[in-house]
Amino acid sequence: FVRLMRKGCVPMPIDLDTLNGPQREAVECTEGPLLVLAGAGSGKTRVLTYRIAHLIEDKGVAPWEILAITFTNKAAAEMRERVNNMSGPAAKDVWLFTFHAFCARFLRMEIDKLPGYGGNFAIYDTADSQNLIKQILKEMNLDDKRFQPSGILSRISNAKNALQDAAAFARQAGDFYEQKVADIYSRYEQKLQLNNALDFD
Repeated sequence: FVRLMRKGCVPMPIDLDTLNGPQREAVECTEGPLLVLAGAGSGKTRVLTYRIAHLIEDKGVAPWEILAITFTNKAAAEMRERVNNMSGPAAKDVWLFTFHAFCARFLRMEIDKLPGYGGNFAIYDTADSQNLIKQILKEMNLDDKRFQPSGILSRISNAKNALQDAAAFARQAGDFYEQKVADIYSRYEQKLQLNNALDFD
C-alpha cells in the first residue's frame, strides 16, 4: 500500500486492511500503554506510522500531542516522510525525533529555568568536556597523569547521574584526590555556564 502525495492534495483515508492482524491491533489500540515486541523487518516502523496517522485522522488527536522517538536520524527521517505521506500538512506538528534531538528541543524550550543559560546553548560532547577538564587541570597546576581527564569526567558524570551537584560531591569527598575532583567539578560547572554550554549529563 503506497500513498502518493501531490502538492495541495488531501491524504487518502488510512487503509488498515493492508496490515496483518497483530499490526492492526497495535494501530487500533489507543487507550492505555502498549508494548510492541517484534524482530527486525516485521513492520514496527509501519505500525508506528499507521498508528500516528490513525490517531490524527480517525481519533482526532492533535498532532502536537503525539511524541514519537527513535534512535537514529535515518529512522526519524523515514518515519517523518511516511507520516507526512499519510497525514499531509497536519503531520508537520507531530513531535518526531531521535532521543537526542527531542531532549535538545525540550531543553531549548525550558532552559530559562536554569539560571545563567540562554536558548542558544551548545552541547559539549565527550571530547569537548575532556578539553575543558584539561584546561582546568592546567589552571590548577595539577598533573594530568595523576588526574586523568577521562577519569575525572567519569566521576563528574557519575555524580551528575546520581543528582549530586559539585557542592554535594565536595561534602562527601573523603581524601585529597576526591577533594581535588570536587574542586575541578565546581570549576567545570562554572566554565560550562560561562560558555553557555551543557554536557550530556
